[in-house]
Amino acid sequence: MIKCNLNVCAVISRAASVKEGKENNSFLSFGVKIPVEGRDGSKKDLELSVSLDGDKSKALSFPAGRRVNLSGVLTVRKKDGKMYFNFRATSAESANSNDGDRIEGTMEFRGKVGKKGVDVKTDKNNATYKAFSAFSTDKDGDKAEFTWIRFLYFNPKDGEDFLAANSYIEAKGELQVGVFKDEVTLDCRVSEVKPWVLNKQ
Repeated sequence: MIKCNLNVCAVISRAASVKEGKENNSFLSFGVKIPVEGRDGSKKDLELSVSLDGDKSKALSFPAGRRVNLSGVLTVRKKDGKMYFNFRATSAESANSNDGDRIEGTMEFRGKVGKKGVDVKTDKNNATYKAFSAFSTDKDGDKAEFTWIRFLYFNPKDGEDFLAANSYIEAKGELQVGVFKDEVTLDCRVSEVKPWVLNKQ
């Protein structure tokens, strides 16, 4: 599971249209794009598929090209090797034309630490931190897809021996978005981590 509580400022790339939900309730669907830059200067657009409560009359407020401020919950899933970013907006309003692109918030993660385990490192201030990668699994029938997240854990606590290769964890922290090898990446600056006890059923 990868879930992020976010505030976003972006330009609408796909105008709002009305969709019907599973319970015959109407909602708006539109797309936004946020330019993301990697540490090496590479750039990529992060595309969010946004859903928002509303009907046809409200759809006119969200044409392509308009800049908007959004708050809500982002869920990330992978299918056929492609990552999908679905954003359920709880609020949406027009932004000023001079407001910059922005995506900020927190991540909640459940998954498994990779087999390379956890590296203990020292930053420029000689403070110890931990770095590791973990993956969340999505299943489509018998087919499994893995979404990897890179974690940086500053000020780690003593006695967290559970944080090791192949361990299952729950983690929370600040979302950081980047680009690597022409793909959008999601990283997390950890504020809390604990063992994840799986429901074997």
